[in-house]
Order: sequence, then structure tokens, then C-alpha cells
Amino acid sequence: MPTSAKSSITEQTLAEQLKITEREIEERKALVGFGDRDVEVLQQWKPLVQRDIDLIVDEFYRRQRSIAEVALLIGDSETFRRLHNSMRRYVLELFDGFYDSEYVNKRLRIGKVHKQIGVSPKLYIGAIVTLQEVLRQHLSSATGASDCGESTTVLQSLHRLMMFDVQFVFDTYIHSLVSEVDAIRHKVEDYASSLENTVAERTRELELLSKTDPLTGLQNQRSFYEHLRREVARSERQGATLSLLYIDLNQFKALNDRAGHQAGDELLSRFGKLLQDICRTSDIACRYGGDEFTLILPDTGREQAEAVAQRLSEGFDMSENAGATLSIGIAQTAPDDSLGPEELTSRADKAMYQAKKNSHHSGESHIRRSDADPKQ
Repeated sequence: MPTSAKSSITEQTLAEQLKITEREIEERKALVGFGDRDVEVLQQWKPLVQRDIDLIVDEFYRRQRSIAEVALLIGDSETFRRLHNSMRRYVLELFDGFYDSEYVNKRLRIGKVHKQIGVSPKLYIGAIVTLQEVLRQHLSSATGASDCGESTTVLQSLHRLMMFDVQFVFDTYIHSLVSEVDAIRHKVEDYASSLENTVAERTRELELLSKTDPLTGLQNQRSFYEHLRREVARSERQGATLSLLYIDLNQFKALNDRAGHQAGDELLSRFGKLLQDICRTSDIACRYGGDEFTLILPDTGREQAEAVAQRLSEGFDMSENAGATLSIGIAQTAPDDSLGPEELTSRADKAMYQAKKNSHHSGESHIRRSDADPKQ
């Protein structure tokens, strides 16, 4: 195989290789009856599942390891630890409320890995049935008899989603047997792709406006979470480290009260430009809201993130900013973490508040790394 052909495959996601478009994803949801109401129901139950996730996964593997074939496939304690962490992420993602192309890629990856290690379809289906049963028993017992109808609703939504998942898992099982695609389907997909490109081109400006903070020109909070979710997933997939800076402008309210909102807006605008000036092409600077900002740093470890924070602090000249200073919190997710976007943001936010306490005492800018981050 030519080198160029090999590289084109390795640079594509599994969904791209299998030609699974956004339109195809929506069609498959419709086939299993999975809709917006199911998304709402599953999200409502996430706190309960998140609270008891370890109990759920422990019970699932207690049952699975009683099957001789499964125990043989697991093999050793290190493999079991990795599988336990992967199942933990899988179950939590069922209740996340995001079932898009990134979600589909993870399900395709599950199918590919299971096929590579020799998990037969019968064992996979058996595991799905076991997981559904464990979740059914746990959710039913957690709500009690009085909420029987409510637990039935979430179990129905969960069943539809897991059937949606199974479609993609088995796509990877049978992909090697597919030799050609129907010519008519090819034309439809080409037309759909062309239409998507046309619509994307015409709506690009509107999308940019909806995701941009008008005062600073940075990404807004909505766009921040979209970028962060994507970068967390990419870092996990590629085994990379991702860092997040959470920044607060100290004394901003006092400046507004003393000099007026125009002076406050000018300060925010200057700081937004400073953020843009120090960013690499891959970094994502956002105005989170009010006087709070975030900076997403892909492929960036602790020391690099602290260096960026230090450059920010040094570039923020107190004499030009009416006595305002910076409080900067730093958090990161490493390849072995199962850290979601919300928890990463929360850690950086908490670190920022610790830095803010120090700033209040000293009157200077402070940088604080999350205590929950792994030691390096």
C-alpha cells in the first residue's frame, strides 16, 4: 500500500472511514426511536449514576468475571483495571446528553477493540444485557416503588440509546466483510455532503457571531464548553495532556464603581487582546463571563501551562490597568484520567479562588495549580 494511502487512513476517524455522517447519525437515532425527550431523561439521572458509578461498575464486573470465557479474556489485574476505568467512562457517557459524532467515534472504537482482542458477538451482547440489568436493578432500587413510572421511563430511554450504540459497535465487526456500497446510496451521501458544505458556508458568519464575545472578540461561554468537550475527547483519544487556565480580574468591580463601565469595558478589551497575543494557533481563549476568562491549552503539561500563566501575569501591567490584578487557576487532565469537561473546569475554578484569596492579601497577581491534579 502506498505511503499516502496509509497516512490518509490513519488521519481519518473511524466514522470518516465508515462514511458515517451527521445525517446518518440522526437517521439511526430515528430508527431506534431515540429523541430529544430521551436526552432530557438521561441527563436528569446523571447525578445519581455519577454518585454510584463505582458500585454499578463493580457489580457489572462481578457478574462478568463469573463467566469463564470473559475471565480468560481479561487475563490480568492491570487489564482489569483499565477495563474498569473504561467501563466507568462508558456508563457516565450514557447519561451525558451528547450523542454526536464524537460519541459515535467512541462507540466505533469500542467495537474495533473488542474485535481485536477476540470478544465474540455473543459475549458482547451478553455484556450489554448484563449492564442493562445492573442499571435496571440499581435505578429501580434507588428510586423506590413510588417512582416506578419514572424509573421505567429512564430504562426505556437507556435501552434505546444502548441499541443505538450496538449499531456502531457491530459496524466495526462487519466492516471487513463489506466490499462495495450501493451506487444510489453513494449519490445520496455525496449530495448530502455537498448540501452540508453549502449550508455550512452560508451559516458560518452567523455561527461565528453566536460563539464570539462582542467586546473582546474571544470565544464565549457556549463556545468554550464546545471546544473543551472536543479537546478533552481528543486528548483522551491521542493520549495527550490538556491544561486549562481559569482567570479572574481582581478589583474589576471596584474599577467599574469608581471609573464607570466604559473603563471596565476597556480593561476587559485590553485583557482579551493580551490573551490573543500570547496564544498559540492551537490554544483557545474565551471570555467565560463578566470578568472571568478561560484559556484551553491542548498538548500542554503543568510546567508549560504555568509558564503561560506567568507570561499573562507579567504582561498585565498594574499601572496601565487601574490597580487590577490577576487570579489564575490551573488544572489539567492526563492520558490516564477519566476527567470530564465539567470536572476539569471545576478544578481550575477552585484553584482560581485559592489564588484570589492570596491576591486579596498581597494586592498582587497570583497563580495557583489545582490540588487535585496528578503530581509530576
